[in-house]
Formats: sequence, structure tokens, C-alpha cells
Amino acid sequence: MMDETLANHLAALLAGRLSEAETDALLASLTPDTATFEQFTTLIAAVRATACPLPELAEPVFDCCGTGGSGRPHFNVSTTVAFVLAAGGVRVVKFGNRAATSTSGSFDLLEQLGVPVEYPPERLPRLLDATNLAFLYAPQCYPALKAVAAARRRFGRPTLFNYIGPLLHPLHPGRRVMGVSHPRMQAFIAQWLATDPRTHRAVVVRGHENRDELTPVGTSVLYEVTPRRIDKRSWTPLDLPCDVEAQPYTPEANLRQFQDIVTGRDTVSADYHSVRLNAGLGFVAAGRTETLADGAACAAELLASGEVQRQVETFLAHVHR
Repeated sequence: MMDETLANHLAALLAGRLSEAETDALLASLTPDTATFEQFTTLIAAVRATACPLPELAEPVFDCCGTGGSGRPHFNVSTTVAFVLAAGGVRVVKFGNRAATSTSGSFDLLEQLGVPVEYPPERLPRLLDATNLAFLYAPQCYPALKAVAAARRRFGRPTLFNYIGPLLHPLHPGRRVMGVSHPRMQAFIAQWLATDPRTHRAVVVRGHENRDELTPVGTSVLYEVTPRRIDKRSWTPLDLPCDVEAQPYTPEANLRQFQDIVTGRDTVSADYHSVRLNAGLGFVAAGRTETLADGAACAAELLASGEVQRQVETFLAHVHR
């Protein structure tokens, strides 16, 4: 399908003007194993064109999020990382959603914390100035995606829609860490970021067993992206002791785990080390530290000192004002 024809079909899809048969045929052409990079970029442009306006911000922001799609229940690592980075002075606006294929998405955990899902956009600059942190709910920013959600559920197989979410961030963060669960999509996302003139520095990571985060066990693959440049490397932790006991990873269980980590009660679990390492990667991408080791040490100190817990308390106090 030519780009112009695809763009027209996507506009019709997002407007709810396609039949079920037409929708299924279009989705079948957008599978992650067969779609082209041109189709990938055309889809992103089509969806981005439907974004609701947001207030202008005086300073650039950082994002940390994952595509999901590993097929495994997991802890909300990137959501917890957002609080760690904010405690370390990074201005974070995390873009996220409820769970699609896992048991607990970013906003499932935030709801457990008492955070409003649809925060008034006009209040975002004040919240960010007061706390270094804000969260954007994807369906609030892109109402047109609601027209696609039912069709995607009916189609029943992953498509490019499963992987473009982090690239739809309406504030165009120039620095970010993105976790991706699909090898081909990881390469596409890195390529897209490298050609986006707003990218200053990004890290696109795929962990052990195709998890959408840097993992404290096994080997992770990283694409380090700067303008017009991509450097690919592998990273393996050396003798990192951690408790890998299985968890239920429901929203309620993840809330308990979140509280244990941010209060410093948990310093041994795989989830704790995932938060520490991914926050470390965030500090590198944000330009706060030179190395992952230094960034992870900074994250560990923020957690141990109570700074992250104070960040959580400050954020929750301001988000309800």
C-alpha cells in the first residue's frame, strides 16, 4: 500500500469510517513482523495529527515508558522510575495508558495511588513546576484511538498500534528512555527517533526475554540515539544479587511493591534492581550522569535517603489541588 493511500485509509479508520472488513484488512497489513518502516512512520503521523492541544511548556521534558507486549505480568518499572528521576531533578512528563496485554499498566498503578486519570491539561504546567512530574493519559490526548480499540481487540493479533504509543507523546520530549518488547520494532523506533529533529538523546532498550526494560538478569540490547546517529550495544549485569521470586503483579500487588521500593523497605528484589537500573539509564539520557553505574548509584541513594518517598508525597499533595 502506497504511503498516500495508507494515510487516507488510516484517516478513515481513525474517524470510524471503515467497515469491519476494511478495518481488518488494514490491520492485517500493519503487523510488526511484516510492516515496512514507511508504514510505521505513516501510522505515527496519521495518529499524531489527531492529538488534542496541550499548553506550551517553558522547559523541555523527559519521558520514560515502554511499549508493553512481552506477554508476561510485570511490575510498573517505568512509572516508579518517573518518581525517582523527578526526585533527582529531572522534569518528567510520562505518557501512558492502562494495561493492554499485561495485568497492570501505568495508569492502573496511578489509580491505586489515587492519581486522577484525566488531569486537566491547563493545570499541567503548574503541577510540573511544583513537582517536576506529570502524567499524560493517552486516550485523553488521542480520543480518536477509541475508534480503533474495539477493532484491535476483535482483530486479536499485535499490530503496529501496539508499539507506537511512546512515540505519540504530544509534548515531543527530546530526551527519553523507551522500552520495547519486539526486536524489529526496537530498530524501527530507534530509526524514527534518530530522524526526528526534536531528539537530543534517547535510549531504546529491550531486556532479557524481550521485556520492555533494562533487566537485572540476562542480556539487554540498547540502541543509544542522538541526532542522525544510532549506536547499538548489549549489556549484561555482572553478578547482581537479586530475589527473582514470582509476584502476582496485579494493580493492588504492584501498589504494595511500589510502596516497598520507594520507602526503602525493598532493596533486594528484581523489581528494585530494575527500577534502580532503568532510573540510572534515565539519568544518563537526561544528561545528569555519564555512566549507567553512576546513574544507578544516584537512583539507589535517592531511594535510600527518602527523597523518592518525599517526591511521591509532594506529587500526591499537588495533583489534588
